[in-house]
Amino acid sequence: MIYSPTCQQALRALIYLASHEGKGPIQVREVAEAEGIPRPFLSKILHMLRTRDLVRSTKGPGGGYELSRPAVEISVGDVMHAVDGVIDMKNVCILGLDRCSDDASCALHDQWKSFRLLFEQTIARLSLKEASGILAAKRRVHVEV
Repeated sequence: MIYSPTCQQALRALIYLASHEGKGPIQVREVAEAEGIPRPFLSKILHMLRTRDLVRSTKGPGGGYELSRPAVEISVGDVMHAVDGVIDMKNVCILGLDRCSDDASCALHDQWKSFRLLFEQTIARLSLKEASGILAAKRRVHVEV
């Protein structure tokens, strides 16, 4: 696994918030139920994301969480880096070897390198708005079938 379960849950929660952009703050309970994330765990994740300026919170009746800036301005990579930090995937061997580089490579090194670069470029430019749109389209197709 490249990214932590916390990062995966954070992405799911923020994509949910992106899909409700402009509707005001969303309660933790709603996000937790919709995404199947335990509420206490989600509360901790959203608090951490607030300290990293990806969401803002409103207290009191009608309160909850919303994105701190437009979903089109937050990339999937921004979320991954905020939660897990920058992971130097070029030092990760796909076969789990301790040493794997262009000079001393494993059997899958060249394919992994190409995939890794494409993956890094994709998450850097894929916005939460786009991700929420992709998910909505997939759900529509699934319902129609």
